[in-house]
Amino acid sequence: MSSPQPNFCPICLCANNVTCKNFRTQRDSYGFYCQACGSFEITESAYVSFFENGTSKLTPVQRRCLSHSLCTYRDTYEAIIITTSWIEKFLINCYLPTASIQASNLIRLLGDKVRETGVGHFIDDVIDSVRIGAFNVPMFNNLRLELEKYGLIQPLECDTIPNPRSPGFIKGDRYGLTLKGWERYEAERQGLVAGKYGFIAMKFGDATLDKFISDIIKPVVKESINYDLIDLRDVARAGIIDNIMREKIRDSAFVIADLTHDNYGAYWEAGYAEGLGKPVIYLCEKTKFDNAKTHFDTNHCTTVLWSEGDHELSSAELVATLRRSLNLFPSSKSI
Repeated sequence: MSSPQPNFCPICLCANNVTCKNFRTQRDSYGFYCQACGSFEITESAYVSFFENGTSKLTPVQRRCLSHSLCTYRDTYEAIIITTSWIEKFLINCYLPTASIQASNLIRLLGDKVRETGVGHFIDDVIDSVRIGAFNVPMFNNLRLELEKYGLIQPLECDTIPNPRSPGFIKGDRYGLTLKGWERYEAERQGLVAGKYGFIAMKFGDATLDKFISDIIKPVVKESINYDLIDLRDVARAGIIDNIMREKIRDSAFVIADLTHDNYGAYWEAGYAEGLGKPVIYLCEKTKFDNAKTHFDTNHCTTVLWSEGDHELSSAELVATLRRSLNLFPSSKSI
């Protein structure tokens, strides 16, 4: 087995003059610090299977997805270790954000940087295109120009300044948000801009519940109101799991929480969604609810009961509840 090329990133291939430092760790893995992808490790077995010989086994889209996922959490202290099993699972559900989500990501990036430093953020199209999830630099710059056109972002300095990453390589402007952009930023932070999906909080590993959610609830929600329903297993990627969960709840249109097992995580996620003002619908297996109810803080809330082998009534009640919560009924027409 050959070792990684010195100062070469096997994910982004050091495109666009990106630099990378690599080193051998104390574990059976290789460590990397890439300006675009951030800090990460790759185990020896994963490196041989997916990254040896210039990442020939990954497509450009897969590499870009992986760079974006790693870069998203580059500022955390979590050690991200790419194992064979992790990347196999990652590649099954590998996609870049839509243009709408990329726009939201750029607005959040600029707003966060201005709040943190008090000055504008230097847009480095090489690094920031990865960070927001654009496929390449030209597509990122097209998006930036569109956001300027719609009056959401603006350059804050007329004079160009050196690129902090590579002062001799490129110059550009510091960017910030317009007042309209700040309004969008605050709405995003408060979860007021919802995506076309719902988030389900539940206990994992229960065969009956897993089958009920995957075979009944997810399809009926999609067919009835055309919303996807996701859980954390659907969006597994590198990064701190709490941050991913908060992001997905924040951007969801609604949250469903199954309380059958009195799972503390499901209660917490439902409470977080309630605090953001999201519609929250509770599920519970009927026998459990009849015998022990749920926690007293939720047992008075709308709870759809379900039973194994008898799903029609619970599915219809859930859909009706979602329609009411999301105001999806057709408006009345005057005669």
